[in-house]
Amino acid sequence: MKKTAVVILALIVLALPAIAEEQPTLTIPESGVGSGVEERALVGVSDRFRVGDQVWFWTRVTGGADGDRIRHVWRKDGEEKLSVGLTLGGAHWRTWTRKTLHPGSEGAWTVEARDEEGNVLATTVFVCEAP
Repeated sequence: MKKTAVVILALIVLALPAIAEEQPTLTIPESGVGSGVEERALVGVSDRFRVGDQVWFWTRVTGGADGDRIRHVWRKDGEEKLSVGLTLGGAHWRTWTRKTLHPGSEGAWTVEARDEEGNVLATTVFVCEAP
């Protein structure tokens, strides 16, 4: 009986590192808005744009895996205007979405990157001004 208990205890102790090992966690160490993306890099970084501009939200994602998904959610004055799901192609991935600012887009904008559970991983803000 004691030998069985010792064996079971030993198996539990040996299994602890595998149990305690954390699953990779999606993180976004870099994000921002700009006037474009060139060679997978954000260009024209700003926090002010005008009606008629295209604004690009760019994110660098780490800790994911091929097939994981994130979502870019665009909000104007707190109201959701656009939500785009994006599929990652690996553990280190850069991805982006864009929005054209039409008349009526003036105001404060927030763009969020969210994981599949809806957790906010990154947020950036900008203002749209009249032309």
